[in-house]
Amino acid sequence: MRRPLFVIAVAVTVAAGLGFAAGHAFMPTAPAGHRPAPATVAADPSLPATITMSEQELANLQLQVGRAEMGPLARIVSAPGAVGYDQLRIARITPPARGRIETIDVAVGDRVTAGQRLATLDNFELNAARSKVVSAEAGLNQAQARAATADAAVARAATLIRAGGMAQSELDSRRATAASAAAELRTRQAELQQYQEDEARLLPVSGASADARDQTPAASRGAIAAPFAGVVDSISVAPGEIVDPSARTFTVADLATVWVQADVAESDLGAVKVGDAAQVRVSAYPGRVFTGRVTYISDQIDPATGTAKVRCAIPNADEALRINMFATTSIISPQDREGILVPSGALQNVNGQSVIFVQEDRGNFTWRVVQTGLNMDGRTQIISGLAAGTPIVTDGSYWLKAALMQSAIPDEG
Repeated sequence: MRRPLFVIAVAVTVAAGLGFAAGHAFMPTAPAGHRPAPATVAADPSLPATITMSEQELANLQLQVGRAEMGPLARIVSAPGAVGYDQLRIARITPPARGRIETIDVAVGDRVTAGQRLATLDNFELNAARSKVVSAEAGLNQAQARAATADAAVARAATLIRAGGMAQSELDSRRATAASAAAELRTRQAELQQYQEDEARLLPVSGASADARDQTPAASRGAIAAPFAGVVDSISVAPGEIVDPSARTFTVADLATVWVQADVAESDLGAVKVGDAAQVRVSAYPGRVFTGRVTYISDQIDPATGTAKVRCAIPNADEALRINMFATTSIISPQDREGILVPSGALQNVNGQSVIFVQEDRGNFTWRVVQTGLNMDGRTQIISGLAAGTPIVTDGSYWLKAALMQSAIPDEG
């Protein structure tokens, strides 16, 4: 009769333990700076204070023993959210000049590299810019010739003066002419540089070496290019359309970093700060945690939901996070103080009380009622009932609970 009762007791205890673990995992955390009142519930006197295990039982149970440790406390705020573009790395591209779209070279969803052509543009301004460059080059050549002639005239005049064959006034006149020619040369050089920059702005990114003297129809072909590597999010034009610099043609987004907008409850908002670490989980990758930082906290509360938007910047080098994915965000907010921490799995529920099993010596364990505080990524704060450095059962404590509860069952023979 004793063995069936033990089996039933173990089953009931394990079920209770699982229920406690589930409830403990979703236990609301205390606000920052809040310290609950000390526990007033005493240990159940009907249960033995010590559990003794034989060497064989210890070998079978394989209990893991560790120590309660002091560590920095942090409050974890969990909130639902959604993945979105990093608005600082999204380009809404307009054409460099007025022209006609000749071809579209990409599709929505395509990945592009920096400088890649998105569309071919029959650029109405490119030929005019090239004509200005040609004219400026001719003017520069003439200015260079005049400056060289004026310098030579000054040199000859200086020689004649030394020989007594020319008046000083003539030399001064030639020097003035040379100075004027040099000034005109500098003007022509600046003018040519300006026109060349205008032309370069209108040229395709990868085709800026085209001959400026080429006046064939093909010479007016320019390009709309990607400013950085990313994904084509939208295309707003079609072949044959005439566009100008005010028209948005493409949107390219860099997914190397994404923003996760978390909806944080008003009651938790005071615990969240810019710079706090953030962990993001999505259902597409059950075992993966994406880490980042809080970069912005909205100054408005949504009256319909009682939440505020908290933006988390999350590195996404492999582009695993997709736009509009639903995400669960955990924001880890340091509390600037330390506390006693134990693995959450070490806690058991005994008659409605949180209990830790302490190893007194080899094979002997006592149980202590404790009061818990913050839950932090698999660890739980102990507010009272346990000192730092105490040896505790960190893994397998549910077997000790089963033995404890079984010992309270009367032996009916």
